[in-house]
Amino acid sequence: MSSKKRTIWLSYLGIFLFLIFSINCKKKSPVTPNGDSSLTFSGIISLNGQPFAGVNVFLSGGASQRTTTGADGKFTFSNLMGGTYLITPSRMNYQFDPSSFDVGGQSRADLNITASDAVFGSDIGEIAANFTLQDQDGDNVSLHEYHGKVILMDFTADWCGPCREKAETAEEFYQQYKDKGFIYILIVIEGDPAVWAETYGLTFPVLNDNGQTIYNIYRQADIPLPHVMDRNCTIRYKKMGFNKAEVEAEIKKYL
Repeated sequence: MSSKKRTIWLSYLGIFLFLIFSINCKKKSPVTPNGDSSLTFSGIISLNGQPFAGVNVFLSGGASQRTTTGADGKFTFSNLMGGTYLITPSRMNYQFDPSSFDVGGQSRADLNITASDAVFGSDIGEIAANFTLQDQDGDNVSLHEYHGKVILMDFTADWCGPCREKAETAEEFYQQYKDKGFIYILIVIEGDPAVWAETYGLTFPVLNDNGQTIYNIYRQADIPLPHVMDRNCTIRYKKMGFNKAEVEAEIKKYL
């Protein structure tokens, strides 16, 4: 074969290989850094057997995203990198089954979620009922005005030594996560919320429950009594004492 013919043949071969490689690349799904196909999670939310529009659906874990169901009740999260994820539907005064869905390391999940009127309570797995108390500035603050955020609600009192120790780092804890959709609510069952806020430099809501109306709904044996609520105000964690590692892990799960 002459040098000219060899050059032409090699040129055609190069073009052919380029076209084959390009076609194959287009057919492949995006991949994660580990080489796995990208993740897609989708689903439909229904109410009384009909598509439920306007439900906020939050994705947490490997990424923090939010979408809203359309007129068809459907939602989708796509092109996600590898990792574990949690899906939480959220709409005021409604509960969902499942209330959250851990998709783990699945590459795809198609979910059917059913909505119904909320039933309120004070235990783990129940949606916290709304209440209104006055904050450190004398303004009325309601729990459900923070619906859609991850909430840490705790109780404190002047005589509670562990509560005071925790208050010293509470503002730092709040600042660390507030821009990710987190709110800290401290409820004072004995003492002055304004004094607590000033003493410890607290900028989040410090509420007055000296009559213990709200505490009597949620109380157990003693305080501190942290409650972690997901973005639909469902109580996910409730335990006497304050194990920071446990509380923080639960908060991060839903952010």
